[in-house]
Amino acid sequence: MMKTTTRSFTTVVTVITVLMVAEAVTFLLAALLHVGIPLGFSEPRIIPAAIVEGLCGLLLAVSTCAVVTRTTWAWGAALAAHLVAMAGVLLGIIALALGAGPSTEVNTIYHRVILGVLVVVLVLLSTPAARAALSHRTWA
Repeated sequence: MMKTTTRSFTTVVTVITVLMVAEAVTFLLAALLHVGIPLGFSEPRIIPAAIVEGLCGLLLAVSTCAVVTRTTWAWGAALAAHLVAMAGVLLGIIALALGAGPSTEVNTIYHRVILGVLVVVLVLLSTPAARAALSHRTWA
């Protein structure tokens, strides 16, 4: 019985970790695109977006490191990073909807997809297994 519980902790933490790495990487790539560095394609140069995306990417990277290194503050860091990132994405969606900057189809799709992924990870973080696994240093 204990192995099943430990396995579910490991599974949920693994899924969360993989998604967090993907989130951090995509936010940092989006920041590079918005400062004008083309990465196979280009996006409009929007410095405020680059700043927000860069900060979100860094917060997600730090919280991912906390999860991977099994710190006692991993759950709180992951939760905070996701709430900040979600606020940043929503700010971007609202700003673009109000015409505050140029937008592309890729940018619109990215906002929708990353918002969905952030919500999925927040749901996973709210499960008892994730909360228990990421809130304590006594990992298996």
